Amino acid sequence: MKKRPYILSGFIGLAVIVMSLVNMIVFPQESPGQIDGIGSPIIAFEFAETPEEIYTLFGASGTPEQAAMVQGMDQGNRLDYLYMLLYSGFLFSFAVLAARHTGQTWLHAGAALALLAFAGDALENMQLLSITGKLASGDFAAELARLHWFTWLKWGSLATYFVVMGVWLWRGNGRFAKLIAIAADITFLLGLVSFIQRGPATEPFTLAIALMFVLLIVFSFVYKPEETEIAHG
Repeated sequence: MKKRPYILSGFIGLAVIVMSLVNMIVFPQESPGQIDGIGSPIIAFEFAETPEEIYTLFGASGTPEQAAMVQGMDQGNRLDYLYMLLYSGFLFSFAVLAARHTGQTWLHAGAALALLAFAGDALENMQLLSITGKLASGDFAAELARLHWFTWLKWGSLATYFVVMGVWLWRGNGRFAKLIAIAADITFLLGLVSFIQRGPATEPFTLAIALMFVLLIVFSFVYKPEETEIAHG
């Protein structure tokens, strides 16, 4: 039995952290306006619901502020395809390794959710890039409508993934694992509130998802099964 069965996922997770830092540099950190008090421009863009909110976020057409926002968003969203491969790869590998290590095949549900998150993110980015390309014409109502569902396919799959893995983590994997499980439940509740009504819970929800990644990456490195532990179904 491997002393650290999730170490491979942990190394993928380190790449996820590095790419997260790169994204923070590439994506705009300030915007001409805010929607619902969401401070992160990219999070505000993903959760935007109306053309008026888009123009509030990007600024008036033809202005240097809008041009800079479009350039930064487009660069970030193109780079984001690499990021989504890494983070979904981390989640997928962790779920598969957990199923293999424990013999609990139902954990493959986590792997399926990782793939759903990847699909949602890829489709979401297509809408974001299309919207920025149509800012001058304003003809992006269809993309905005699709954006809502693809955004929630991504974030909802991520929140559900952590709850699924949290059920397993709660069962005899130590105190740190139980802390992760509790954090997963809180994250899911924040997501549910945000889905029902976008608002004060939205940005905390996305930050909670980021925290869940960090916790699971740390777990991948520090978890070490007891010598007497055996795989069980």
